[in-house]
Amino acid sequence: MHIFLKNFAFPLNISAFLCYNVLCISIDAFSANLAETMEKEALHMAEEKKSQGFRNVKSNAGVKRNYYGPTGTPEFPYHNKELEEAAGGDEKIDKLSRFPALRRTLSILGSTLAALFLITIITCTIILTALVVYVMGFRDDVTNVTIEEMELSYSTNIYAQNDEGEWVTIYEVGSSSERIPVDIKNLPDYVHNTFVCAEDERFYSHDGVDYKRTLSAFVNMFVHIYDTNQGGSTITQQLIKNLTGDSEQSPSRKIREIFRAMELEKNYSKDTILETYLNYIGFGGTTNGIEAAAQKYFGKSATELDVAEAACLAAIPKSPETLNPFAGYTDDTTGEWVNTGREKNKERQEYVLWQMYNNGALSYDEYQEALNEELVFTDSEEYLAEHPESAEESSSSNGSSATSWAVDAAIYEFADYLSETFNLTTDQAITRINNGGYQIYTTIDVEMQDYVEERYSDLDNLVDSSSVAKYEDLNDDGVYSESEVTYPESAFIAMNYDGEILAIAGAVGEKTESLCWDYATMEPRQPGSTIKPLTTYGLALETDLIHWGSIYTDEPITVNGESWPTNYSEDSTAMSITYKQLKIFEALEKSYNTIPAQLCQELTIDSVYDFATEQMGLDLYDNEDGSDYTDKNYSPLTVGALSYGITLENLVNGYVPYGNGGTQYSAHIVTKVVQGSDEVVYENDGSPYEAVSSDTAYVMNKLLQDVVENGTGQKAQLQNKHVAGKTGTTQNWNDLMFVGLTEDFVSGIWLGYAERAEIENHNIKSAQIWYNVIGEYADSLDTGAEYPVDDTVIEVEVCSVSGMIAGPYCTSTTTGYWKSSNAPECDVCSSYSRYTTTTDESSSSTTSTESVDTTDVSAADGDASNAAESSNAGEVTTSGN
Repeated sequence: MHIFLKNFAFPLNISAFLCYNVLCISIDAFSANLAETMEKEALHMAEEKKSQGFRNVKSNAGVKRNYYGPTGTPEFPYHNKELEEAAGGDEKIDKLSRFPALRRTLSILGSTLAALFLITIITCTIILTALVVYVMGFRDDVTNVTIEEMELSYSTNIYAQNDEGEWVTIYEVGSSSERIPVDIKNLPDYVHNTFVCAEDERFYSHDGVDYKRTLSAFVNMFVHIYDTNQGGSTITQQLIKNLTGDSEQSPSRKIREIFRAMELEKNYSKDTILETYLNYIGFGGTTNGIEAAAQKYFGKSATELDVAEAACLAAIPKSPETLNPFAGYTDDTTGEWVNTGREKNKERQEYVLWQMYNNGALSYDEYQEALNEELVFTDSEEYLAEHPESAEESSSSNGSSATSWAVDAAIYEFADYLSETFNLTTDQAITRINNGGYQIYTTIDVEMQDYVEERYSDLDNLVDSSSVAKYEDLNDDGVYSESEVTYPESAFIAMNYDGEILAIAGAVGEKTESLCWDYATMEPRQPGSTIKPLTTYGLALETDLIHWGSIYTDEPITVNGESWPTNYSEDSTAMSITYKQLKIFEALEKSYNTIPAQLCQELTIDSVYDFATEQMGLDLYDNEDGSDYTDKNYSPLTVGALSYGITLENLVNGYVPYGNGGTQYSAHIVTKVVQGSDEVVYENDGSPYEAVSSDTAYVMNKLLQDVVENGTGQKAQLQNKHVAGKTGTTQNWNDLMFVGLTEDFVSGIWLGYAERAEIENHNIKSAQIWYNVIGEYADSLDTGAEYPVDDTVIEVEVCSVSGMIAGPYCTSTTTGYWKSSNAPECDVCSSYSRYTTTTDESSSSTTSTESVDTTDVSAADGDASNAAESSNAGEVTTSGN
């Protein structure tokens, strides 16, 4: 409609202008004439009264006289007896003089209606002329489409770079392996008929376009005659769409498609078009073409299909990912496969059979026989019992053909783009990827990905599985069977400082399914204290509210009349408020909860929320669906007790600016997608923007290094790298997280049960799990990379008393880092002070702080945060590191 109005705005405006002016003129004329008529009528009535009075006077005098009006001249009288008799005398003259106003009104209305009718004809002519010109313009632009292009279409390939920088294929959907051509002459007639009756019942009578169906689909867009959207595309048009990849949702695309379909029908026979269609269309997943579908679902050739089986396959193309008999999902609770496609396919198959019977392709007996036939699929026990070799082939092929976590992430990223751009469902987008001949270039580091996948093949590579096993004697027999022991899941993701994903693992164990659930990119979880550098500490440092040694008292704030929060030890067994004076680096080092709560109160909740979402890129929740849940509150922003959580990918992505000098890049695994002859259809560079200043990023990086050197992240220390990081554990121990930065990349791990249960072993360290996954690999890299240095940052000793830059009389055993905009010198120990500036990396290490009783500290704080259930608006929860 938008395009129609855009192209026909001028003729429509002309027509509207003409109609408006004629109508105004007609109304004005009508009003003027009516007034004039009424005036004349009044004069006429007055004259007649006067005349009547004159006649009465003469009559009373006894003189009889007939009045004929003005007589003109004797030779040419206006009235005489002959004319009067011919006109019917006085009676006709009286009739002609009746209702003059009505006659004039009807005359004007008739003239107005006639004018409007003529304007309507003119307007329609203008519009139709413009429409013809507009439509015919597409005919010249439409290039001929040939079926031979189908045979030359590219496969969809996914690439990654190896150590030598060469692009290597890590996944391929090959036309030769996924599509098996079949000659239509070898197929039974009822196989042709199932698809024709289901998709295009007038296929053999139209010239490529079914105008009746197209008009019906257009009307249904506005009147909704049918329960669902009625498609108007013929088999020829569907084939055109697949050949060209032109699926834009617009009238111009439909017009192009119509012309191309008519052109294709001129150059090829109906059988050739139908054969190409049957060999190309998708039947679910990577299965394309009727021959491959017949082998997949029934274990036989398409030439051997019976009517019911052919109707089953003909039911699939309408929505391949939901109507195929093997469609379904894995239940998150039971872990069992739930088939949803069998029932939906049966409903659609019954419709196909009815269409065949209704169109005379089946007799009533044949229709009933096919309708009641019980189909035997290749995944059924009956089929596997008769074909034991198929069970072995299926088992081995399923294990080897599953896509990797990296490939899944790449497909989903590009599918999201296609879904948003072309208004497709995810299943439709994935089908297009499989069939579209795309060349997808990823950011994956092949060597790192292989290393991570090997580590994630066994839970014991991450943590002692016996220490995290959860036993439930469901049948009370005193024995724990394998099904009664639950182990936690885990995920990992690494990206460089341009937001490019280098490696990913979405779950523990061997990956046996393609495009399955990914805990790294799909599962929102509670980040715990890993959120603190991305919210309160980050904003306070950026706005110069705090510096390296700013002193705060370890005490709670008052929220809703209650003191909140408290601090937790690392194993969540102790709670303590010390009321000691703490420097910022000490508070972050040991992950106190009280200090970020005070910062949030000073900065305001709205400011912290905006910083976390707009600058650091966190996907927080703000009551979008009208519920009472929101992350604009103390608990979510201070200790990470979010309403629904964030993904590990999003959390790790938030730390990117602290490793590259302050620039945020959106996490992505695809750099570009090419189709056809090097046409770039998608590019992603992470859309960089400045999240924080370079000096803020540098100082925060040093603070996070101190967490690993002296705080809760000590298990993540490496010999050859300066690791910066932050731990996070929810108060109820449902989730363990750690985000670690090295000079080469930033990465993070998550550990927790799928059903969000407590990890009973509270001695597990998230930093240790991170080290077990990627530590040795990260430490072995010799790339020469370094964290960006900000020359304006002041690196000097810290006064243990004031927390400011130490003077000559201050006692200090640690090195601190100050932004030049907030670098106060100690005025407590002496009136004289001095500082030096250096950026020497060798002095970046720190030692324990003597001014704080670290024994008491370690027992008074730690790493804990509440889960989302307690983070409603107006509520607060407790947390730690």
